[in-house]
Amino acid sequence: MNDSDVTFNGEKYSSAELKLIMGLDEIKEPKPYILLVARALKCPMRLPWFLSDICALCLAEPDQRDLRLALIRVQIDAELRMNQDIQKYQQRRYVAQVIEILLFNELLLAPREPVEEAVME
Repeated sequence: MNDSDVTFNGEKYSSAELKLIMGLDEIKEPKPYILLVARALKCPMRLPWFLSDICALCLAEPDQRDLRLALIRVQIDAELRMNQDIQKYQQRRYVAQVIEILLFNELLLAPREPVEEAVME
């Protein structure tokens, strides 16, 4: 994947990053919520500064589904690449998880507690 920079609204983004978030092989005009996720991932330590923008998102059902899939793609990518740079990919996973919890109140990929079968007496 060629990792060149692209510019939207006067801000530079990694094309590889946008392709991952959007789930596309070619970059088209990203929606504002995609750029918000990209900004948060670009500098994870700035996540607290993005919280009001994240919490203010009001998205229609198709955009909600698209955003959730974007966050899941980031989490999966982070898990797959964790051995390359553990700190970087832990931060990326954390950013995606915090955004997902704030917007959807749960993590779709959260580890589940094993279900114990009831013991019959």
